[in-house]
Amino acid sequence: MASVAVVARTRPTGLEYLVQTAGVVEWAVNEKVAAKFETLREATRAAMRLPSTLRAFAMPAVSLA
Repeated sequence: MASVAVVARTRPTGLEYLVQTAGVVEWAVNEKVAAKFETLREATRAAMRLPSTLRAFAMPAVSLA
């Protein structure tokens, strides 16, 4: 089974997931539209490249779809 990871950040209302479209960083509350990474390492690299004010982190995806 392939592992899938996403980049997320916490908000008072819950988690928000990174959505990358044409180099633009956006956030969504639905994991299904989140940018998917093949490994947790790739997701961690993407999270670390974001500005520190965003405080994002990598985590395994709950849904593989």
